[in-house]
Amino acid sequence: MNTVTAAPVHADHRAPRSSPAKTWSDTLTLARRNLRHMAREPFEPAIALTMPVLMVLLFGYVFGGVMSPTGDEADYRAMLVPAMIAMVMFYGIAGTASGVARDTSLSVMSRFRTLPMSPAALLWARVLTDMLRAVVEVALLLGVGLLLGWRPESDAAGAAAAVGLLLLFRLSLVCAGVLLGLVMPDPDTASMLVYPMAFPLTMLSTSFVPAQAMPDWLAPVAEWNPISSVVTATRELFGNPSLPSDSWPAEHAVLLTAGLSLVLIVLVVPPALRRFARLNR
Repeated sequence: MNTVTAAPVHADHRAPRSSPAKTWSDTLTLARRNLRHMAREPFEPAIALTMPVLMVLLFGYVFGGVMSPTGDEADYRAMLVPAMIAMVMFYGIAGTASGVARDTSLSVMSRFRTLPMSPAALLWARVLTDMLRAVVEVALLLGVGLLLGWRPESDAAGAAAAVGLLLLFRLSLVCAGVLLGLVMPDPDTASMLVYPMAFPLTMLSTSFVPAQAMPDWLAPVAEWNPISSVVTATRELFGNPSLPSDSWPAEHAVLLTAGLSLVLIVLVVPPALRRFARLNR
């Protein structure tokens, strides 16, 4: 009697390579999840939107006559609206960092990576979610500015370039926030680190007062502050009045803002991907 010996079958445990269509589908699914979480926890986005609006009202209507270099409160409020939008773009790094840190601390990312889904979709979904949030924030704040009497004085191309530059700046901060969230132990630590850093940077800039009004040793710090470049570039593209300055960053604000944003993306994306790949190895 012949005995037939079956050859052992070895299961292939390697994850199938994700196609671009699969990655995009998984990204949209996870982005919807992130948006639902954001809707259920609106406190952080509300604070990020409310604080700049309150500062515009405070500086524009209470201190505008004193702080305006020309003494014209209407011109000063027109200068404040671009600064308000730039501040919101900068504060958005907190939402990205805390969201990534929350998923990491709760091992959500590790569980997702055991599912038959594209690993890249986890990070792409966070980037997509926060950029959608940025678009909504810009639209809302432009509406607030219009209600306050602000108007873009440039043509449609200039206004579109201003919005595009703000979103590029926000994209660089989203990438930095992803890296920050991956290295922070929990979302509370991420938020506690971001807000004490963000407030001095936004105040120590030319958002509210010209650098010439600051002490001599502090003026160069304000002029080379990246927030000052973003605010000046946004004012320039919107055609709004800007605070007087003959410094190199002020004269090349658009180029400097775009360049710094791209450099930041190049610097933070590789370490973020390496950190993400090492999760729970």
